[in-house]
Amino acid sequence: MRPRDLIRVAGLATAALLLVTPAPAGAAPNGTLTFFPSNSIDQAAIKARTSAGCPSPADGYMAVVKGHGFPADGQIVTTPTAAGMSRTAGFDVYFAQTMKDFASDNRTTLKGRYDVAVYCIDSFLGTKFSQFTGTLTFTSPTKYKASGKDTMSSPPSGPATVAPTAVAPAPAQSAAAASSSPLAGAPEAVEPSPAQLVSAPAPAKNDGLPIGWILGGVAAVLLSFEIGRRFGRRNLEGN
Repeated sequence: MRPRDLIRVAGLATAALLLVTPAPAGAAPNGTLTFFPSNSIDQAAIKARTSAGCPSPADGYMAVVKGHGFPADGQIVTTPTAAGMSRTAGFDVYFAQTMKDFASDNRTTLKGRYDVAVYCIDSFLGTKFSQFTGTLTFTSPTKYKASGKDTMSSPPSGPATVAPTAVAPAPAQSAAAASSSPLAGAPEAVEPSPAQLVSAPAPAKNDGLPIGWILGGVAAVLLSFEIGRRFGRRNLEGN
């Protein structure tokens, strides 16, 4: 036998023991059940919601169905568990299988009224502290109608979904504000493109002689001419 089957058998055995344990005197008043869906077929996944929470001594709950073709002590549809149990408000109890599956397990056909009871229990001592009841009535082997509130137009409430918050775009600057800016009307600085930087002409290289050398050469020529002129005059005067 697989471990999962062993766990299931153990749960069913515990629930069977709890079925024969009577509710103690002074137990909390009974409540009611609301079914989801309230009008459906034998293959529906049924969920029952209690009208209140379990009293403080209880540490778990279980669900049992009694009716045509099911065991005299009732068919366990939810084994003892504490999942989702509340002490302050109603809570959801999920059937482990569909009603069709439970009928197949008992080799029967669904017919007539089925009483559903959810017990708040002490899972160790087997004490039942309170119970919530409702009915499923099968008008045919494949269709049922539940007692209590009609939930066909109001599906079970689920976790609240938070819509993503849209980020509003930054407001555009008004024309008046733009015109009052100290930089309004100023030409924008334009950076030169890489092509312009590459094609910009380099400063022309001066390959000629420096101007100082040219002037010095002219002065030397004039000085030589003046010295020659004076020597020539003296020679003429001597003769």
